[in-house]
Amino acid sequence: MLESRNRCEGMSLIDGQTPDFQTDGCRAMYDFWIGLPKPAGSLIPSKSELNPSAIPKLLPRVLLHDLRQPGKAILRLVGTGLVEQYGFDPTGNDYARYVEPERWPSAFGELMKVASHPCGMRVLTQYVHAGGQVHENEAVGLPLEADDGSGRFLVFVDEIVRAPKSIDPRKRPVERLVVRQRDYLDIGGGVPPAGRSTGQW
Repeated sequence: MLESRNRCEGMSLIDGQTPDFQTDGCRAMYDFWIGLPKPAGSLIPSKSELNPSAIPKLLPRVLLHDLRQPGKAILRLVGTGLVEQYGFDPTGNDYARYVEPERWPSAFGELMKVASHPCGMRVLTQYVHAGGQVHENEAVGLPLEADDGSGRFLVFVDEIVRAPKSIDPRKRPVERLVVRQRDYLDIGGGVPPAGRSTGQW
């Protein structure tokens, strides 16, 4: 079971600056998203603008959260590289399944901040495998609008910064996700204050 524990109490807010990414994949995803056309009066591109053929090298590390159902974050797409790293495939499941129950309101609130403000988010994480081995990752998440106006999605690229020397995730799957740092990214409307999201937009 993948448990998410946020050990980052303080928030580092990037306001009006170019994010200083550690990985080329996160930088490429951010630049790609910034370049997508947005409807008049909106800061957010439509989901249909996310053309997978335009980012083939990023697809194995792409994660797509569907936030259209109240209180749920359905994992609609999980790239093959992430499935390999996790040691299992969470596609189609609610992200709540992989978060400690007492933490779910907070974890869901962070996703909703990005969708509702709207803004972007950079996250530095540790994926802890059975046996204690650790992957250190950097992820960037950005909002997308459903084409029918029914709600929003978040698209992430989650790249490895440091990997264990030798591990077979199929035998030692990820058991815990530790959030080390979370930065909000200004996409034109500023960044949200610290504290729980209202969960609405």
